[in-house]
Amino acid sequence: MKVFSNRGGVFKQTLFFKPKEMDAMCVQALSEAGLLPAEPQLIRIERFVEKHFECAVAYEEVLEGVLGCTVFEKNGAVKLVAVSPSIDDGTESGTRRTRSTLEHEGGHCLMHPTLFMETESQMSFGGAHENLDFRERRVLCRAGDVAAKAKRYDGRWWEYQANRAIGGLLLPRKLVEACVDPLLEASGGLGLRSLPEDRRNEAERSVASVFDVNPVVARIRLSEMYPESEQMEL
Repeated sequence: MKVFSNRGGVFKQTLFFKPKEMDAMCVQALSEAGLLPAEPQLIRIERFVEKHFECAVAYEEVLEGVLGCTVFEKNGAVKLVAVSPSIDDGTESGTRRTRSTLEHEGGHCLMHPTLFMETESQMSFGGAHENLDFRERRVLCRAGDVAAKAKRYDGRWWEYQANRAIGGLLLPRKLVEACVDPLLEASGGLGLRSLPEDRRNEAERSVASVFDVNPVVARIRLSEMYPESEQMEL
């Protein structure tokens, strides 16, 4: 993690994590909680949040339009993670959206306690934002905040990082690699393993099924791990 100073924005300082660093943090946290499977399978994300952060998980409405909420203590400990019951409409997709939302909040739990800690070294706040409630020490995540991948980066680095953790917690890299290994092939002079374009849809379906995530989440994670452009470069 690095900290950068800002001239403007919500915070006078920005937390920065490299993608590999975020993946490593997620795997370490899952492992510490004893919830990192040895083989590709569903990640018990609700149990992970409860056990690793020692907090309650509630399925309740916090405010109108809020899909997920993370509440912190003064010392940065996680007090509560809440997910709106309206997300789960009884369909498979709805259940998976609930899991992704819970994971998004887990990303805040993992990376952002320092934003709400009352200590002498606490970061300075340069303003306010509609989804950051500093009085109540909570992040309020709405529909546009929770997504496997934002359509564009809007400067809200804390939401980008929480979304980036969706892949890290629900789809750990090593487990995804094992899941799609039968579909990979060696290509290029170095014999690097890549995902052929004609097997990509099959890989997405397999990952979505094995890890119980919506296809778009599987698609984005695979595009990170096996960029389509690699096929043209090799």
